[in-house]
Amino acid sequence: MKTLAKYIAREIASSTLLVLVALLMLWLFYDFLQELAALRQLNAAQFFVLVAATIPGYVYELLPIAALIGTLFALAQLASNSEYSVMRTSGISVAQMAGVVLGTGLMIAGIVFVVGEYVVPRSQQVEQRIRAATGSRPFVARAFQSGYWFRDGNTFINIGSVLPDGALRSVRVFEYADAVTLARTLTAERASFVNGQQWTLERVTETRFSDKQVDALTYATRDWNTVLTPNMLSVLQVAPERLSLEGLWEYINHLQVNNQDSRRFEAAMWGKFFYPLATCVLMLLALPFAQIQQRSGGVGGRIFIGILLGLVFIIFNKLFGHLTLLYQWPPFLGALIPGVLFLSAAAFMMWRIERR
Repeated sequence: MKTLAKYIAREIASSTLLVLVALLMLWLFYDFLQELAALRQLNAAQFFVLVAATIPGYVYELLPIAALIGTLFALAQLASNSEYSVMRTSGISVAQMAGVVLGTGLMIAGIVFVVGEYVVPRSQQVEQRIRAATGSRPFVARAFQSGYWFRDGNTFINIGSVLPDGALRSVRVFEYADAVTLARTLTAERASFVNGQQWTLERVTETRFSDKQVDALTYATRDWNTVLTPNMLSVLQVAPERLSLEGLWEYINHLQVNNQDSRRFEAAMWGKFFYPLATCVLMLLALPFAQIQQRSGGVGGRIFIGILLGLVFIIFNKLFGHLTLLYQWPPFLGALIPGVLFLSAAAFMMWRIERR
């Protein structure tokens, strides 16, 4: 059984890799066409780095669907060569086949988790830094460990991070009277957008420099007018679904401490937690379809079924995510229900097949 399990796992893994490469080429070609306009602001190296930075995000999103289609494809090939029938008549049960598929699915789910948790957030930061240079005003000088630096005339602005809700954290402003004379500095723990080009700074320290003295003032809040707007800063933000679990957990705690609504980010956190496991569910769902259709329909039929099931799963994920926020369900339900529904469907169909 071990030799057979390795053979089936190898066939599923190779088919999944083949499908993933095909899907990536399709998505990247479409992305390449959309990003051609950026060539006017970027050189060739930056352009290809920009396109390459999108690959981890696509791998994270497409790998579960590729695993579904790859499993259907591999089992269809086994069925068309009568290998699957020989396995079944030799005493291999549906439960044993499901165990092999599940084991392969857990390995792929591990890859999905690692890519989503460690690779995607970093690639998103690279992508955003490059996109920041393609705007109508390339105002971003560079991103350092201290955050992002901007320049507006004789004013230099340092922003530690842009939060997912558009607020700014760790803001420092350096205003120069001329090329070498520092006139004043502002430091604030947080900045919230009001309208136009006006922001509200929170927990502010202002330091004014003159020829004879230095004055330090503190404010709970203070208005701040700047050329920066949320639209300009949007290229620096990472969508909640692309943040790491650690980043989401930290920001959820921050919102709860400040008595703010954190359900949007809790839903994203639970979605990231359950999303890798969805790979196993989709691969198990492929097993009964492969057996039902082994005498009718070819490989093209399996691929069509896989694409259809993948689209339905994506729609269900989006639907229940929005329903969770709309009806204020517990955030984990929106991420859990689609997987439970698909797993129940797979278990029911395998039970029906085993009874025949």
